[in-house]
Amino acid sequence: MAGIALEGIIIDINYVTAEGRSVIRITLRQGSEIHTLYDYSFYPYFYLLPSNKKLDESAVAGIRILDNNDVIEVHGVSRRTMSLAGRDETVFRIEVYNSRHVPKLSDKMREFGAVYEYDIVFWKRYLIDKGISPLAGVQVQAHDQDGKLVVDEIKPAKVSGGEPSYICFDIETYNPLGVPRPEVDPVIMISYVTSGGEHKVLTTKKIDRDFVVQLKDERELIQAFIDVVKKTDADVIAGYNSSNFDLPYLQKRAQKNRVPFDITRYGEEPKGEHHGLIEAFRIPGRTNADIYNVTKFVSVVGASEKLLKINRFTLSEVYRSITGDTKIMVEKPNIWQIWDRGGRELEEFADYSLSDSIALSKLYEFFMPLEIEIAKISGSSLGEATISTAGQLVEYFLMRYACSNNELIPDKPEENEIGLRLANPIEGAYVKTPEAGIYDRIVVFDFRGLYPSIIIAHNIDPSALCKGCDDYYEAPDGTRFRKSPAGIIPQALKVLIAERAEVKKAYKKDPDNQTLAARSSALKILANSFYGYLGYARSRWYSRDCAAAVTAFGRAYLTKTMTEAEAAGFRVIYGDTDSQFLQMGSKTKDDALALLKKVNGTLPQSMELELEDFYTRGVFVGKRGGEGAGAKKKYALLSESGRIKIRGFELVRRDWSFIAKDTQKRVLEAILKDGSKEKAVAIVKDVVARLKEGKVPLKELTIYTQLRKRIESYDATSPELAAARKAIATGFRRRDQVEGATIGYVITRHGDSISEKAELEDMARDYDPDYYINHQILPSTLKILKELGFSENELKAGGSQKRL
Repeated sequence: MAGIALEGIIIDINYVTAEGRSVIRITLRQGSEIHTLYDYSFYPYFYLLPSNKKLDESAVAGIRILDNNDVIEVHGVSRRTMSLAGRDETVFRIEVYNSRHVPKLSDKMREFGAVYEYDIVFWKRYLIDKGISPLAGVQVQAHDQDGKLVVDEIKPAKVSGGEPSYICFDIETYNPLGVPRPEVDPVIMISYVTSGGEHKVLTTKKIDRDFVVQLKDERELIQAFIDVVKKTDADVIAGYNSSNFDLPYLQKRAQKNRVPFDITRYGEEPKGEHHGLIEAFRIPGRTNADIYNVTKFVSVVGASEKLLKINRFTLSEVYRSITGDTKIMVEKPNIWQIWDRGGRELEEFADYSLSDSIALSKLYEFFMPLEIEIAKISGSSLGEATISTAGQLVEYFLMRYACSNNELIPDKPEENEIGLRLANPIEGAYVKTPEAGIYDRIVVFDFRGLYPSIIIAHNIDPSALCKGCDDYYEAPDGTRFRKSPAGIIPQALKVLIAERAEVKKAYKKDPDNQTLAARSSALKILANSFYGYLGYARSRWYSRDCAAAVTAFGRAYLTKTMTEAEAAGFRVIYGDTDSQFLQMGSKTKDDALALLKKVNGTLPQSMELELEDFYTRGVFVGKRGGEGAGAKKKYALLSESGRIKIRGFELVRRDWSFIAKDTQKRVLEAILKDGSKEKAVAIVKDVVARLKEGKVPLKELTIYTQLRKRIESYDATSPELAAARKAIATGFRRRDQVEGATIGYVITRHGDSISEKAELEDMARDYDPDYYINHQILPSTLKILKELGFSENELKAGGSQKRL
């Protein structure tokens, strides 16, 4: 039979059931062509570590279970030698026919010993064992079998080009009650933009725009969108909060209109799934990319400074933050009225609908290169990468590394074990709190990748923990790690860090190469997540001893370098985790660099102290209610280049109003850039006057926060909770629209307590100036102005502005 050679990237991988057994199905892109491959040679399996060393393969192979008239039996058994916690063990690899049989058969096998790797999803198991990373590329040898391409061999390969194609889309729904109801409210517009540049709005009304396509009714509208997906044959379907809203809504409306919602490549219905705290939506043969989830991930890992200052993760705010542009907006509660009235407003509504998909396509192109590189490095599919936490990505990477090093993958912890881990927290990093005040001539040093370098330098790995070993590293808390062999965690980290160094070199030579920039960021995110993963209660490789040893080493290295700085004549203002802030006094830049060189000469090879920057002035504020002692992670610095670095102030928190954050920022700039305390005080007085005169727009007074739990599970009534309850009681919002969502509220004049005065921003008609003066403006600026010698009474006094 003639062989068929293929090379490309895997767009999707899952498994199907054929004649009672699980079969891997791969969607492969080779250039512009899509191929579907099946691998019948790979079986689901798990490992058994027998308690009786005399147990043989035949005894295990003969085990059968009757399950509802279904016979579960073993397909094959083989004996292996594998590493477990640093020891070589003889285990049985037990293959089964169907992945659904693994849980039941592995439970039965517990009678004979401990079982391992029974909880790994079949298609992930395939990627791990084959050592392939979907978007990094594969080479395939296959043959035709009854019209299907069947895999003979698959292995990793570097494939250039062939990036996934995409379609970005957004839906608009009729909403006479404000909140659309999929049971009764139709979809009235669907806009989309493709990677090929096509952009349209599908709707059921005639609208005088050349990008609008008119359909007869909602049924034809939904079918038209399905046809577009099939015609463009996009690899990725991208939306914004689409897993939680757009796709489920479309699917329900399709069912209502008796339209098969077949946006897959295989004639199957897509399926919504819970993935931890995230809603996922699987589209067989394609990838679902919810850019809202991607944006939240990038924000959490700090991979984009542009996201630091946004109040909430709406499409419009994220788009403005990333591009600097403002997209077309329409008031959501009024959509149904615009639809009913028609006319020119309907044309503007179509512009708005299309602008959503255009904005989304720009966010896709900004964020997805990072996700693509994360998927390549971690070995996960692109769809899985977009819904994973940093810890889960580390786990994917380690599972692959363990497999390639013939090491058994630890089990996921049970809930009782998770509870015990959470009840036994780890001592954190060392912090030297600053004395509150304003300082001139500051130099900041920080360790490059302190925790990753500690893990590598001291072989910190659960398998390396030892008590009676002779050749070891000892952490300051007394924990010992044997020096060899290297554990898989430091080995894996070393690979990531070495690759990042090479990528950074290449990027310096080619600074316009966005793929290199994305890969460097992806490598950094994964490397910096290893320590957190070691101490994460749900981690497979959790080790309290390892995580505690890392922070113990970190505290020791930081205090040692600060002691050397003091001895060299610098004044240590502040130290935290991996950074130290030194006041130079009479010292020169050359003195600072000499200190840096001296310290680095005493550090392990994998560790390095780096110069962050020289700063002309810095402000460190006091603790809340404290005198003298400064607060940690709360400072502002002005670099010699004029850049202001701000950490911990309200302007980078979303639970303060814009006016409070903006006023604080202007006060900091007046102090740091202008050196003028008079200008800083004048700024505060002016804002107070505007508030009293009612001249501040409500949007500048909105406070954003997230309701993370169900409404009835809160014990106390907070302002945001009270505002949400009012909105539900009046029918302005549905319960499912506020629970788990970031909501914006304003403190109005109506009510006695602050909670009684809180109303959602869309419902508020006025504001309480006293609240914003006393609970927002003054608290956010007084802590800074106190360092200039102003007391609270002095700031509240003056002229007719009694509160200042």
